[in-house]
Amino acid sequence: MVTIKKIEINGFFGKGDFEWNLDPVVNILGGKNGSGKSSIFKMCYAMLNDRNMFASMEKDLRNIFKEVTLTLSNNWTLHWPYDSGAVRLDFDGVKPMAYMDSVSVEDEKGEKRELDELQKLVRVYLINSFEQHLDEAIKYWQQPHSMSLNNPTMLDLMIEDQKNKRNANFSTVMENLIDSSAEDDKKRKEFGDIYKKTYTILEKFLREYDKPFKSSLEFSKGGEKFSFVHLSMGEKQILLLLLMVGNVNQEPCIFFMDEPDLSMHIDWKEELVTRLHELNPNMQIILSTHAPSVITGWHDKVKEVDQLIKR
Repeated sequence: MVTIKKIEINGFFGKGDFEWNLDPVVNILGGKNGSGKSSIFKMCYAMLNDRNMFASMEKDLRNIFKEVTLTLSNNWTLHWPYDSGAVRLDFDGVKPMAYMDSVSVEDEKGEKRELDELQKLVRVYLINSFEQHLDEAIKYWQQPHSMSLNNPTMLDLMIEDQKNKRNANFSTVMENLIDSSAEDDKKRKEFGDIYKKTYTILEKFLREYDKPFKSSLEFSKGGEKFSFVHLSMGEKQILLLLLMVGNVNQEPCIFFMDEPDLSMHIDWKEELVTRLHELNPNMQIILSTHAPSVITGWHDKVKEVDQLIKR
């Protein structure tokens, strides 16, 4: 399992150099509003996923970080900016700026590797349902299955998307293994166990509802049935998180979670990290929060942004 071992940022908001040594399992980052938590997550996610950094990075992120280096647990390193000699025009269309198109990737021997090779070793996800770009919302809205939702929120669209991925995965696995060997039966059982665990954990959070186990995500309460779109924002947030983590099917991955506990009751915050880790113990969680209750049981995994800056 490949995880992030260290994040180094030179010229962090002009305050100094940022250095964070990460735990392979759980990491919690605290800090005041505007301290840079979200920017760190977005930058790292982009470096691990995008071929063209100039096209994918937001202008502000390119301006507030001078250099970023990620060191992975297999001792591969990613570095941005990569001196490709590329010259771009600044956003005013006048001032020439030297922006680097891509991230350099080096293996443990210092030899250059391609981003595609890295992406075969590690899967990376980012969740921040409260701040999505307009083009992201349009992408979700244009999917055929989303058209059936009546006046949906961004959270509704994201849940619908994850729900359909889950149902498609389930159908594919079951169909492919219909004429199964003993080994395939084992795989099918493992998949089914993960599928059921998602609902078991969801039931621990949504205790007021009757068994929310339908593939359509219909809930019932007091004999009345209704769609997930009628849940509260906090309930939708926990539903989305569990679907996203459950859909990884316990495969090794890195999951950036930017303040996932917003709108949640304090009791849920205290359980959140433990339950997510239970759902996928092969996942490195890198989470930001303002809530002290989220660190329950994970106090030794918490760092504050200011603690990590060398001035």
